[in-house]
Amino acid sequence: MPAPIVLLTDFGHIDPYVGQMKGVLATLAPNSPALDLCHGVRPQAVMQAAYFLNASFMHFPEESIFICVVDPGVGTDRRILCARVANRYVLAPDNGLLMPLLSEYPGASCYSMNLSTFGEASATFHGRDIFCPLAACLADGGTPAELGTPISITELHTPDWIAPVEKNETVECTVQHIDTFGNVVLNLPAIPWLERVSLWSELMLKQSPPLQVIRTTTFGQLPRNTLGCIAGSQGYLELVLNGSSAAQYLKVDLGDRITLLSTFIPADDYSIRNQ
Repeated sequence: MPAPIVLLTDFGHIDPYVGQMKGVLATLAPNSPALDLCHGVRPQAVMQAAYFLNASFMHFPEESIFICVVDPGVGTDRRILCARVANRYVLAPDNGLLMPLLSEYPGASCYSMNLSTFGEASATFHGRDIFCPLAACLADGGTPAELGTPISITELHTPDWIAPVEKNETVECTVQHIDTFGNVVLNLPAIPWLERVSLWSELMLKQSPPLQVIRTTTFGQLPRNTLGCIAGSQGYLELVLNGSSAAQYLKVDLGDRITLLSTFIPADDYSIRNQ
C-alpha cells in the first residue's frame, strides 16, 4: 500500500482550503491516501504546529510524507524545506516548524526546494500550489535531491522558543499548546526533565507568591482544583488541574513564558549518570 500523505495546517474546516489540497493530491497522487493530522492549529501558531508534528510523527508509517502548512511568510522569499527524518519526509516552510523534530533526530537531512518549477503559483496559497505537487513528486518516487539543494540544519531559522533556558535553580519554558481540557503543555520533554527534577516537593511556579506544583502520574491522583505536573501522553510535561482548566487558573496562553523553581540535576551531571 502506498505511504500516506499527512496534512497539518492552520486552515480549519470552514474554508475550502483543505478540500482543495486534497483535490490536488487526488489528481497528482491518486494512490496515496491523504490523512489529516490536524487543521485546528491556531492561525499562524508555528510553535503549536511544531509541537503537533513532533508529538505525532512516529505514529505514522515509514515513508509517510508530511505536508506542514503553517506559513505566515507565504509568498515571501522564505524557503520551503524537505527533511528526510527516520525514513519519512516532511515538507514545511523555514520558520522554525521543523526544528524541534530535527533536534531529536541528528541524522536527518534537509533540502531547500527549488520553487522555480511551479510556474504561476498563488502568492497566498503555497499549500495547494507548491506543497501538494512536491508531495506528489515524492510519492511518485522523486527524491529531495532531485527537487532541491542540500542545506545544513544549522542554517535553518531557529526561534527562541525551541529550547528552555536554565539559570541557577530555575528553568524558563514556553507554553506550546493548551489542549481542549485546559492542560498547559510546556516545551519540556518528559525525558529528561521528569528525571532531572530532584526535589519535586519544591517545584514552584515563579509568581507572586510562588505556586506549589504537585507531581502526579494520573489526573485522578490530584485533589480537586490542585495544580499538578504530569508527563502527558504526547511526551511533554504538562501543568494540569483535576476537573478544571489549568490554563484559565494560571491565566496563560500560547507562547507565554513560565518559570519553574526547583532543584534540578545539572544537565552535565544528568548526561554523565545516563551514559
